[in-house]
Amino acid sequence: MAETSLTQAEARLEELAAVLPRGHRVLIIPHDFPDPDALAAASALHVLLDKKFGLHSQIAFSGEVSRAENKELLRRLCCRWHRLSDLKNNGAGMNCILVDTAPWSRNVTLPKGARVLAVIDHHEHKRATGRVIPFADIRAGAGATTTLAFEYLKAAGVEPPRWLAAIMAYAIVSETLDLSRETAADDLRAYIELVAHADLRVVGKIRHAPLMRNYYARLQEALAEARTLGSAVWSHLSHVEQPEIVAEVADLLLRMEGMRWSFCTANMSGRIFVSIRSNKSGARCSRMLRAAIGRHGAAGGHDQMAAGYLEVGAATGFEREEKRM
Repeated sequence: MAETSLTQAEARLEELAAVLPRGHRVLIIPHDFPDPDALAAASALHVLLDKKFGLHSQIAFSGEVSRAENKELLRRLCCRWHRLSDLKNNGAGMNCILVDTAPWSRNVTLPKGARVLAVIDHHEHKRATGRVIPFADIRAGAGATTTLAFEYLKAAGVEPPRWLAAIMAYAIVSETLDLSRETAADDLRAYIELVAHADLRVVGKIRHAPLMRNYYARLQEALAEARTLGSAVWSHLSHVEQPEIVAEVADLLLRMEGMRWSFCTANMSGRIFVSIRSNKSGARCSRMLRAAIGRHGAAGGHDQMAAGYLEVGAATGFEREEKRM
């Protein structure tokens, strides 16, 4: 990493240190359905707080982790994680650090009365709140939040143990489609340093995690329902037990020859989940999906990938525009 970048990282580390409580526990909260990037970044922050600042922290979230690779990654964590519902008083009133999300996003559940000390994220946000966060490091140009967390470890002089280097390296390539999608130079440098110290057996176990039988049933349905129009391909799943399969299908469909756009939708728990993918530069997937869903759900993501959900029965931005025509 360049000297100027390290200086910037050291400055950010000092700013983060200034907002940390002394002698109090900290909750590290990713978004409700955490992916490898969210889980790896949260684990890196947990190690940082322990090794650099002597602070006890816990990783906690509200949703489920159901994708085979993500479940295997959780099994490989050498730090404790919890569901918020299992914590005393659901973690009410605790100091929190959010990773891979922000308090104004609608993809994260915060404990009642939580004090958000810091936000570390790489998503583009259309911030519509006056809420003041003591420390915020939000870099939409970064390919992964894990890259930001790696910079903090490096600035603090904390070498990640081999298990952590493994899940961080995996998270970066997972988030950036093997460094081919929305990747910055810092992502590449972080990956190279991490993979050199990683337990590669852990990476292999995560990448080739065993798949449940119902995964194949959902995949069969998605392929049977797939439709194309020009350079766009899409599919719909009648019902899913977890939303992560929606993103998997969207990723798979985009690999179809000649396709530039893909999306998948699915019904789950009174919501319609949607994932959009594009291999076009400047696709603005996140902005497109936020405009479509509006205030009737939640959406977020990046230029070439986005995901969200719509409450069933709510009118989208596109539908409201059609009614005015």
